[in-house]
Amino acid sequence: MKSLNKVLIGTMLSMGIVSGAAAYTIDDNGADQFIGANQNVALADNLDVYGNAGIYDVFGMDVSSDINNLYVSVYTNFNPSLSSFDYGDLFISTDGWNPFGSAPYKEDGFGDGETWEYAVDVSSRSNGLADVVDVSLSNGFDVTSGLSSRIFQEVTVNRSGQDKVGDAGIGIVTNGLTTLSFQIALADLGLNALNPQEIGLRWAMTCANDITEGSYTVPEPGTLALLGLGLIGLSLRKRAKAC
Repeated sequence: MKSLNKVLIGTMLSMGIVSGAAAYTIDDNGADQFIGANQNVALADNLDVYGNAGIYDVFGMDVSSDINNLYVSVYTNFNPSLSSFDYGDLFISTDGWNPFGSAPYKEDGFGDGETWEYAVDVSSRSNGLADVVDVSLSNGFDVTSGLSSRIFQEVTVNRSGQDKVGDAGIGIVTNGLTTLSFQIALADLGLNALNPQEIGLRWAMTCANDITEGSYTVPEPGTLALLGLGLIGLSLRKRAKAC
């Protein structure tokens, strides 16, 4: 049995499943992760965070899925109680991720690049639930404007005239680092875990001082590999016990 465990752990290490270092599915660390058009000279050097990074820095998001749900966790220094701004909404594109321009996408703004089909409406959070809103049929975005930060960036969904397609579990933990965790039914997004599909994800606070945005494939190949590895391990363990 010890040899079996060594084989499983070794395989997981080789696949990058076990790691001591922090890593994000969508990483937002570094000046090359700018994302977001602006009309502010101070941002000409592709700064990742506008203003105080200790208040506004977004580190990235972890994304995973199973047969039923999509799971997203956003990690940031941002806490509305320490600012005059609020949490933005989680935007989801179900037809891939197509930002405007080339990395670090400093030309990308509202009206260019990705069009978002859904949003988890964080602003309506109550009883641990947030709405999943269909924004594909009209201009369902609120954007930053008239601010000294990145302008013309979609930050929240405008619920007026939008259809609710489901509920999403949401948890917000503020303990130094803020973690916003979402659980969204794949069926509510028109996704199928048995059919690999690239999706786009985006989150920012309402001032858009930092934006994290990128893509994820449902189902994530690494997740399915881990599941298969686990099943193999269980099968071998049962066989060893039978002997």
